[in-house]
Amino acid sequence: MKSAATTPGNSPANGPLAADHAGAERAAELLSAGKLVVLPTETIYGIALNLLSPDARATAHELRSAGNPGGLKPHWVLHVATAEEALGWVPHVSNVGRRLIAKGLPGPISFQVKLTAEDAAAAAGRLGEAAPQVLVDGFLTLRCPDFAVTQDVLASAKVPVAIVGAGKSGGGPGVFEASDLPASVASHVAGTVDGGPTRYRKSSTLVQVDGGGSGTFSVVRPGVIDERIIQRMADFTILFVCSGNTCRSPMAAALASRILADRLRVRPEELPLRHVVVQSAGVHAVRGMRAAEEAFETVQEYKADLSGHFSQPTTPDVLRRADVIYTMTGAHRDELLRMYPGGRSKIQRLDPGDDVPDPIGAGLSAYQAVAARLWELLEERLGELPL
Repeated sequence: MKSAATTPGNSPANGPLAADHAGAERAAELLSAGKLVVLPTETIYGIALNLLSPDARATAHELRSAGNPGGLKPHWVLHVATAEEALGWVPHVSNVGRRLIAKGLPGPISFQVKLTAEDAAAAAGRLGEAAPQVLVDGFLTLRCPDFAVTQDVLASAKVPVAIVGAGKSGGGPGVFEASDLPASVASHVAGTVDGGPTRYRKSSTLVQVDGGGSGTFSVVRPGVIDERIIQRMADFTILFVCSGNTCRSPMAAALASRILADRLRVRPEELPLRHVVVQSAGVHAVRGMRAAEEAFETVQEYKADLSGHFSQPTTPDVLRRADVIYTMTGAHRDELLRMYPGGRSKIQRLDPGDDVPDPIGAGLSAYQAVAARLWELLEERLGELPL
């Protein structure tokens, strides 16, 4: 086994590295030079290696398979600094897979993506000789740890990096603190970034996703993130907002459900099975109110239904869960932005050029005029969404 006892520069061999920017820069230098470095994640401490270095791969493989007769087949999990970087490796992943990666990373989830032929060829070109050990059976496994200093290391290294568990081989316990690092590992790494105890003492969840357009996925290894949460993360949630959530926004939600159901060739109530969720809320709503009678009658003309509607107020949690938020007026948009400044990129007025008027108290014909305008707007806006 090759030893990393001599490291470049003046840092001591096998020495601790501070969990700050300077320590991250030093760890990145060591990785780029083909040395092994122990890095913290939110789940375990792991051995990081430069996948382009044959010596690093060989040493990491020996450490990983020590004590296991016959060894383990190398299968490296690519670690990246951001969700955007992960998506850069799998640009043709399904819309559902894209949502899962965008919402789940950084975090304690590993994504095993079935690559399209085009993405597999591009990844193989970037991985060089390591490709057969990273692209296994057509899958690429990606992870972005929710640990700032490790993200800093990965961003600074400028090489593809894998991280493998630093615990005992053969499914032994993981290392949850730097002080628990086995001597057999510590003697062969050039440095250890000590980030303190890990947040979770549990493996990351492993989710397998389709690389094409089917949108299928499955949880193949339970971990920190519960499968029910993974299912919710896969949903694309469309939220319509008005004032009281009894007229405009429930009409918009009912009409949108009808349009989307027709496009996807399902019934409106089956949209969640396709990971499409349509909701409505009101900035001044009282919880539990039925839709206005005129709204109920009007949407029936479009084969839509409001019989199950109950009003709900907008809350930061409702706004956070939505992927796109359409307001009926500019005033609604401004109020939501005051409530949830982080939603600027997803909060927009349904009609970019004008407000949708409030029909309350104006009679059935006003509701019909609003519904006609909503239908026209929705047919255009819904076609822009990555469903």
